[in-house]
Amino acid sequence: MTKRLGLFLGLGFCGVVLLLTGLAWDAVAHAHDPGLAGREGIFTLRNPGHMLLGLGIGLVLVSLIGGCETLLASAGGRWARPAVRLAFLAGCTARVVPAAADTSWAAGAAHDHPAALHGGAKGALASSVDGFHGHGPDRVASGDPAGGAAGGAAARHDHGPAGDGTTAPGDATTAAGGDGLDGSAAGSAAAGPAPVGHDHSAAGRSDSAGAAHDQAATGSASTGRGPSGPGSAAGGATHDHGAGSSGEPGPGPAPGAGPAGDGGTADGEHHHDPGAGAAQPPGSGAPQGTWVEVRYGPFVIPPESAGGGADRSDIVVPTLTKPCSNCFLQQMEPDLVYADDSPANLDTGLMLHHAVLFSAGRPDATCGPSEPFPGKLGQRFFAAGNERTPGLFPPGFGYYVDSGNWSGIFHIMNHSAEARSVYFRLNVRWSPAKEGGILPLTPLWLDMNNCRTSEYAVPAGPSSSHWTWTSNVTGRIVSTAGHVHNGGLRTTLSNQTTGDHLCTSRAGWGKKAAYQGSIESMSACTWDRVGTVQKGQVLDLETTYDAPQPVPDAMGIMMAFVFETTDLAAGTPAPPGVRGEGPAPVESTPPPSSGHDHH
Repeated sequence: MTKRLGLFLGLGFCGVVLLLTGLAWDAVAHAHDPGLAGREGIFTLRNPGHMLLGLGIGLVLVSLIGGCETLLASAGGRWARPAVRLAFLAGCTARVVPAAADTSWAAGAAHDHPAALHGGAKGALASSVDGFHGHGPDRVASGDPAGGAAGGAAARHDHGPAGDGTTAPGDATTAAGGDGLDGSAAGSAAAGPAPVGHDHSAAGRSDSAGAAHDQAATGSASTGRGPSGPGSAAGGATHDHGAGSSGEPGPGPAPGAGPAGDGGTADGEHHHDPGAGAAQPPGSGAPQGTWVEVRYGPFVIPPESAGGGADRSDIVVPTLTKPCSNCFLQQMEPDLVYADDSPANLDTGLMLHHAVLFSAGRPDATCGPSEPFPGKLGQRFFAAGNERTPGLFPPGFGYYVDSGNWSGIFHIMNHSAEARSVYFRLNVRWSPAKEGGILPLTPLWLDMNNCRTSEYAVPAGPSSSHWTWTSNVTGRIVSTAGHVHNGGLRTTLSNQTTGDHLCTSRAGWGKKAAYQGSIESMSACTWDRVGTVQKGQVLDLETTYDAPQPVPDAMGIMMAFVFETTDLAAGTPAPPGVRGEGPAPVESTPPPSSGHDHH
């Protein structure tokens, strides 16, 4: 009996050794590949560490069950009766077998990857998040047949009578301050109460005003609706280009082509698209996608007298609801809104200083995980300032959303005399990865003060500053746009190594009353080949200001999105107008920084 008990104890010891070895193996594998967590399931057996963990767990279970049964047999009396021992073994089996079956199912159900990412592997469409509501007819075919539509606030989001649903769980919102974007000092926002039902009437009002929630909703397919204009699209994916890649999209219409020389958006936004007779980029065969809405908040901002107008006060949200998983984001339209869906802007005292979204476990190309901030938060894939530039990729390209966590940093300022409760709203057009037809993009965050606060000082009067970055990727740049503060004129991206001008993103102002004269738009360069970059080449970011007074916390940022490929001659070269060449659209003095925007 003693020998039998020793055998089971030895098996248990071996199981513990295998468990620890498997844990160490898995830890090393994830340390060397930060994107591994987004590509494998919890029990994916292709990972040797997981196999060792499974064997170790099995040996420990056999050791415990066998040792206990041996002790029962040696105890004597009624505990040693065969019926008692059989009942014990039956009970253990009833526990272990279902757990083993669940583990086996989980190992086989680890999410697949899209064809564009892993040589034709079949992707599995994950469902949208918890709360749903439908979108009215404005989300369907409101553009011209060529896909170039005049967008605009009125046409962007109108809830039809069928738009009923319930909200997804509210975000656990924490307040944290920061020097600019670094989140180091105390912030001034509070997480709201538990979520309640959310129902949109035909008028588009929310019955759950003031309720904390982040919400996703399925929308109708966007079969021909032209985007509302190019913007600072964001995207990126850890990927490789195998033989199963879906290949280049076919020829087709240009995104956001509106009247000649205008970006196609209402309310006077200036986007520098080509004129009506200009060449058009490829992509008519790409999936059109489906619109959904996600909301983050509410963010409760105190009045200006209580610190609501203070700068350097970031709201950190550690987990954000995603509009989809195993999918591609093709277009993103950010906004700051009240509970009834009305815009929150400077005309009511509110300002979206910035919002930055991160995808955990995916390395940021220009600020990797070795950097304390923001590198450890993951990949920066979308950002918005108060100008609320939409993110748009050319047809056939998108940002791949994996199964990893999203987080966000939000800085919202309140210059009014009353506390305000607002939401950050993101309307998203997406396609499931399993449908194919979308090529993945890698985001490049280019910043005058990268891996720090993103802020730097500019003097009064005309000034120009440069920041350079040595590329670690090779591919075609397909979309880029900039961000500046009041007093800023433009950002310009060039390939310093080749001498090629890539994009000039210009600030626009003075056409929308809600912005109170502040910057209200940034033009974008969106094409299937805006330019190219190779590993080792140097990209130059130039930021130009003409500020009536010094701006101590200016920003100069551009996000460029690269389709990683060695075929740099593919696609079509962007026309000069798309790259922002030519005269500036605004000739008046740019708006100065003041106490009612960035300070």
